[in-house]
Amino acid sequence: MKKRQLRRNKNKFKRISLAFFGLVIILAGSLFLFWPKGTTSVTKNNDKQTSSISTSTSNSSISDSGKQVIYPTIYISGSSGDVLPIDWLFEGLLPIKNVSAQKSLVITSNIAKNYELKVGGQISQDNQYPLIEFGTVKGTDSGALFSAGLQKAIRYLTENYQVPWINLVGYSSGATGAIYYMIDTANKSNFPPVNKYLSLDGEYNKETSLQFGETLTDVLKNGPLVKTAMYQYIAENYNKIPAKIQMLLLEGDFDSNKQTDSAIPWADSFSIYHLFKKNGNEITTTLYPTTLRHGQDPRNPIAVKYIKNFIYNTP
Repeated sequence: MKKRQLRRNKNKFKRISLAFFGLVIILAGSLFLFWPKGTTSVTKNNDKQTSSISTSTSNSSISDSGKQVIYPTIYISGSSGDVLPIDWLFEGLLPIKNVSAQKSLVITSNIAKNYELKVGGQISQDNQYPLIEFGTVKGTDSGALFSAGLQKAIRYLTENYQVPWINLVGYSSGATGAIYYMIDTANKSNFPPVNKYLSLDGEYNKETSLQFGETLTDVLKNGPLVKTAMYQYIAENYNKIPAKIQMLLLEGDFDSNKQTDSAIPWADSFSIYHLFKKNGNEITTTLYPTTLRHGQDPRNPIAVKYIKNFIYNTP
């Protein structure tokens, strides 16, 4: 009798134990299914963030809007209005290794005909960093006219392409135009931001030379003694330009004694340095050796090498 009772109690204990373990398994399963999944949630968020970053920096050339995504560098010709100096420059620049950058569009905005726009060439799908030429057709050294023409050209680009940012390379009076353009569009959200700016023999003070007793060190530190209307516009408005834009001012050392590239004095080409240094921009001035006069400097291989390195980070 005692043995039968013992077996019965033993079986009852087994049933209770099995029920208990079954209940534990059910609870564990419920917790697994319904407990807030913090790790999974973080992973999903990270996936979204990675996807967003890779979309903005990937080689995909088509945006969600259906427009081709480009990061162009606009090469602005000088006071002749002709883009020929930029053609010479491209002969030295191309090909650009390890960067999907090719010659593409030639854009002119005729300042004598209400900025009439003409666009030639095309941007291929694999040309993510197109080199674009810009000229004013009629010759000028007016920063205001250059700026108005550039604005029309860049509006054309943003209407037809998705343009997250641009680089600007200004040659001679085209450099005047580039600075005026950056000032004039600084608070206009419909224009893409400027990433880098390079000045090749730029003009900012109407070719004004050093004055008696003035040195280049003085100009670099405090600006020029003689300030033309061209320079004054920049001096009064430079702080509108974002400090995040990287800048390089290149000037040809054609005549060291006269401190000139044959046309633009060093004192002019470097006259804006102190303004943008004060503005907080990362800015460098460089004198490069040249036996070529100002008008031929776009052919100078040393200048071309500086441009390649600064704009495309490639030798």
